[in-house]
Amino acid sequence: MPSGLDQAGDQALANLSALPHFASFGEHRQRLTALTLAAAAAHPAPTLCVLGAGNCFDLDLGELASRYEAVHLVDIDARALESAFARQEPATRDRLVLHAPVDLSGLLDRIDRWSRLQVTPEELMGHAQASAGQLRERLGGPFDVVLSACMLSQMQLSVLRVLSEQHRLFEAVRWTLNLTHFRTLAALTAASGRALFATDVSSGQLHALDALASDVDYEALVQELTNAGKVFDFADPRRLAALFSDDPVLRRAFQPFGVSDAWLWKNGPETTFLVYASELRRV
Repeated sequence: MPSGLDQAGDQALANLSALPHFASFGEHRQRLTALTLAAAAAHPAPTLCVLGAGNCFDLDLGELASRYEAVHLVDIDARALESAFARQEPATRDRLVLHAPVDLSGLLDRIDRWSRLQVTPEELMGHAQASAGQLRERLGGPFDVVLSACMLSQMQLSVLRVLSEQHRLFEAVRWTLNLTHFRTLAALTAASGRALFATDVSSGQLHALDALASDVDYEALVQELTNAGKVFDFADPRRLAALFSDDPVLRRAFQPFGVSDAWLWKNGPETTFLVYASELRRV
């Protein structure tokens, strides 16, 4: 059975395997960069924090550095961030701040113990707020804009690999991970700022995404596939809306959760994801 610490190595291998596919990310990169630039409009000298930056194929760092005073890149994979940094022009590098290795789940050093049921209800229930506070302290901030760049799925996959769906704590840990991630967004986002959450929600294995018409309404498609049960459970927008409504910290921090944009992400020549974004405005 894979261990929690194995997952950091697996993510580094995944980043390496994606290096030949920069061009295929083009549409995805353009859409996510545009959303992140638009979020800066209300701030004269904004700061940005990107969670799950990895190879930085999701974003045009040059464009972001021309608008943001500082761009903080956070990831578990230090090599990926250093390589992305080295590819940039000097003027862009001057605006970049690297944070790695950073475990944004707070789970990798404890999930093996949890898998053996060596966890108290108090530890499980307190994990989200404790991890969010630790990340706020380590990364600094708060930031005017915080972007979760399609990385919740990677963390959830790590939980699945270590625990499996049959484990007694799987559902509880999966819920805890989602709560941890969104409370981290709340902890890192300035009171006058906003967070952007982007996630892959479905794939070509669940629906024939590559056969869609060119004029498809992707936001409507997210709703359609959600109703049909053809989405990843952890990213189901209805479940996330319920989480935001039920959790007192998220309810105080952000307006209600909703899908604000959607598009296709060609992740290499053989893999296509449906992605949606949610703009999380502070209350």
